[in-house]
Amino acid sequence: MKSLILLLLLCGSNLFANNWYTDLEAAQNAAIASNKLILVDFWATWCGPCKAMDRDVWSDQEIQEVMQNYIPLRVDFDTQRQLNMEYGVKGIPYVVIMDANGKVIHNNLGYTNKLETMRVLEKFKLNTSFLQVELAYYKRKPSYSTALRLAQKYLDYSLYLDKDLRRPILNITEEYLNEAQDLLDEKQSNYKMISQKLDLLVTNVDLYQGNYRKVERFLKKKIDEEELRKYNWGLYTFLNYCMAVENGEEAQISKWTEELEKLNNSDIYKTRAKNLQETS
Repeated sequence: MKSLILLLLLCGSNLFANNWYTDLEAAQNAAIASNKLILVDFWATWCGPCKAMDRDVWSDQEIQEVMQNYIPLRVDFDTQRQLNMEYGVKGIPYVVIMDANGKVIHNNLGYTNKLETMRVLEKFKLNTSFLQVELAYYKRKPSYSTALRLAQKYLDYSLYLDKDLRRPILNITEEYLNEAQDLLDEKQSNYKMISQKLDLLVTNVDLYQGNYRKVERFLKKKIDEEELRKYNWGLYTFLNYCMAVENGEEAQISKWTEELEKLNNSDIYKTRAKNLQETS
């Protein structure tokens, strides 16, 4: 892993004189290596509001200080059309905050003043060291397994964030789960087990977002308990335990607490449940 991070650090930075990266690949590598999110400014030389943001916002000392928490990337609207299409950029300035693999956490179209820009930058100045290994492996080789591992990491990460940050993090968790589903091959031997796990993790996202009716509908579906017990019983038990606590059902709490205690990794699930209760 150390050699991988070192390789990322040695990649060309391709920086502007004012410390904006101009190449997405280089910015992504730097983001993984430094445990930062990427701050992207879609702009053009002819754009009046872009020039105003350069003058009023990006050149401000306080803004530049908080920008140290990000990898700044500037994308030329006229020459990098593929990125415009990929991120649905119809007008500029268009500011995006994304993770090291390009998943969007926040975006805004149009001029924003220093105060509003500072508020956003302060809000999202996250340290992604908890995710570093999974971010690096996914970037090196996207697959259902690397996407799945990263989604699980983001789920755990979300429990340590304030409520207003949890939702955008869970949104990109869903993106990684969707990618894992797309990359999953129906012909592979473990397809049923992984597909089941993906369904459980999507429901886990609903749980963390407070979509309790969706969780309850999922848990009431007819299930193959034998298959669950072989591969994904821990996730299923965790979901049932959390819903029993949410609904205050003492008999169900007792039942699913007993099931949790039987798991080899029961401490992990109990920690997740505790963090969820404390931050809900």
